[in-house]
Amino acid sequence: MIKENSKDVDVIITGSPISAEVINSAERLKLIQTTSVGYDHIDEEAAIANGVIICNVAESNANSVAEICFGMILDLARRISAHDRLMREGGWGRVEMERQIEIRHKTLGIVGLGAIGSRMAQIGANAFEMTVLANDPYITGDRADQVCALLVDLPTVMKKSDVVTIHVPLNEETRHMIGEKELRMMKPTAIFINASRGPVVDEKALIKILKEERISGAGLDVFEEEPLPKDSPLRRLENVVIVPHIGSSSEALAHMVDVAVHNVLLVAKGKEPMRIKTPEVYYSSPKWR
Repeated sequence: MIKENSKDVDVIITGSPISAEVINSAERLKLIQTTSVGYDHIDEEAAIANGVIICNVAESNANSVAEICFGMILDLARRISAHDRLMREGGWGRVEMERQIEIRHKTLGIVGLGAIGSRMAQIGANAFEMTVLANDPYITGDRADQVCALLVDLPTVMKKSDVVTIHVPLNEETRHMIGEKELRMMKPTAIFINASRGPVVDEKALIKILKEERISGAGLDVFEEEPLPKDSPLRRLENVVIVPHIGSSSEALAHMVDVAVHNVLLVAKGKEPMRIKTPEVYYSSPKWR
């Protein structure tokens, strides 16, 4: 259906996968505007080959995702969900007191200091007086300073942090960038959070680490396979908080659509769109001259 409806269009606005087959058949197509920050659901290679630019809605959901991350951090730090389950089962008591911590004055490690990672740093430093370490090869020290973060290498983030949170796009560079080796670097009292893309983390390795109770727990908004299979071990582990990819499920959803539509209107007026993820195409393709 998408292929048939895209043959004579100049722009596709999408939150769903766009395949090479669709792109190759849409001869007039100039722009694929995704309503998400991630754009790994679009065949980037085909888009580039056909002179089609890809734009996202970066920054529009930063606060929403940061808030769900801190929600999971606080849940794991104080075992809120675990106590909720205990109470609903008719019990009364305290769950894993030895693993409960206050996050104030702890160290927050951020992998990926873009819009969401920067918001995480600001909240961590200002609301909880946390020391913030960050790893991002594309961010300058001056930019890190602006959000109260110190740039370090990935092993330092994993080893020194009390909370590690992942905020990178999914590409060949980041796929499985967090594996068993990296997870075993973490403190046994540390919390791991992923709200970026599932395949950034080796899920089997993370499950192994959680089963061994090698870390305190994990909060996950994204998974290697979505929807999460019903038989996934993650559904049965007590030291994990899982939510169904809801990081942007707030007022941010409407804002993300507004940003996407605004970008398309810029193109309709002959103006340069914002948040171009394939700028080499925009400046070289005959479609944009």
